[in-house]
Amino acid sequence: MRLFEVILIVTLIAAAAAQMAKSGANWSRVFTVLGVLVAIWHVLHEGTHWQMFPVLAGLVLLVAWQLLPATRRAVRYPAMKNLVAIACALLSVTTFGLLLIVPMFTLPKPTGPYPVGTRILYLKDSSRTEDKAEKPGTARELVVQLWYPADPSNNHLAAYERRSETIPLTSYRSVLWTNSREDAPVATQGGPFHVLLFNHGWAGRRTLNTFLTEDLASHGYVVASIDHTYNASRVELPGDRIVDDTDGSSLLDTNLHSVSEITETWNKELSKWVADEVFVLNTLQSDNLDQASPWYGRLDTHRAGALGHSFGGAAAVQMCSVDARIQSAINMDGWTFGDLRQRAANQPTMFLYGIAGNSPSPPPNSATMGRAERAEAELDATDRNEVDTSLRQFGGYKVSINNTAHMDFTDHPLVSPWRRWTQPDHISPSRIETIVRAYVLAFFDQTIRETKPALLESGTSSPFRGVKIEHWSSESKAASVETALKPPLPK
Repeated sequence: MRLFEVILIVTLIAAAAAQMAKSGANWSRVFTVLGVLVAIWHVLHEGTHWQMFPVLAGLVLLVAWQLLPATRRAVRYPAMKNLVAIACALLSVTTFGLLLIVPMFTLPKPTGPYPVGTRILYLKDSSRTEDKAEKPGTARELVVQLWYPADPSNNHLAAYERRSETIPLTSYRSVLWTNSREDAPVATQGGPFHVLLFNHGWAGRRTLNTFLTEDLASHGYVVASIDHTYNASRVELPGDRIVDDTDGSSLLDTNLHSVSEITETWNKELSKWVADEVFVLNTLQSDNLDQASPWYGRLDTHRAGALGHSFGGAAAVQMCSVDARIQSAINMDGWTFGDLRQRAANQPTMFLYGIAGNSPSPPPNSATMGRAERAEAELDATDRNEVDTSLRQFGGYKVSINNTAHMDFTDHPLVSPWRRWTQPDHISPSRIETIVRAYVLAFFDQTIRETKPALLESGTSSPFRGVKIEHWSSESKAASVETALKPPLPK
């Protein structure tokens, strides 16, 4: 909960309690006036949202009651005094409960030396047509959000999501402020800045890993997060056009389709996502050469990287096979599709995996599995074989993190506080954020900036308990490094 939200709830409860007291009428008026001032500040500066509607309704009710002449309240509505106070208190408690269930979460502060700026780009690739558009021949359209190192500015903090790209339940995110300044000036010191392309997961959205994209930008990277239109959860295009994700769940139903059919569906979508990435990188490369662009001379697109969560991780790794500008790629807890054999030895990859407990689950018994379970087991086995073969041939890292789930590699643990009760054994949001941030940054620093981060130095132990690191040099055997039994290093 944010500061003035808490103050407003407490103030209204105090006003209600004072109204019920025998000699508290004056104090009730004082608290009501204070509540009005706090509410105005909250609406104008924090931004109100649906979770606050009950307490605001309670404040309106209390103001309306106190605006009635005292004689009328005493003579005509004597029984209403306590009822109004109780209603205000209950409405305040309701808001408190809503904010616990659906919180205005706080993104972790970036750890790098640069302030972070962000801006949203609309791009049209006229060389491709959109196969899912209602009008045949429509060009492929994309929305891309950039996070980048910025100069200090007083620009407004950016919202987590644009209001038009939310639904009623998630509309509060349009007034949930990030750590990034809207359209802040690009940093004049340092650079040119290496570009990293980010892909969301299947039916995800470009902002779902803001905890990571902001941090990378603060360390001097320009992160371009792509909404892959018609698969992204909701995208606003020019002309107030809203495009929701096309429901492809039936095409991925393991009870209806074989593994080969599902893989074919994924590979078809994968080729589209990779084409999106190439187009975005080409656009940024052109902007870097355009004297009228704010990115003129500030970008390094020739030594770039790619990363993504889930299916987006597969798209990131596939970029190594089609674009030599991509020096390295990270797949965060996703199966890998496409052709890993096409990447080069100078394009290392990192695979981050979540493990539900403290160790990988034993191989399932195929005799007791249903069709869906057998399909998933087959996909798991194929993925492990492809990834390990690729790592042995070309080098890279595999990082396994105990007590984590698939969505823990995104902002989701912040969005859903009930995780601490429904998944009590999982590591805390702050811990998984620290681990993911550290390994992603170290990997790109090593592979793109050609530094030697201590975190990835071969033969050293990890500072994170519950993390297993496997490192392959090109055409060499894996060297495993188990974590030391000690807590993570302090930030």
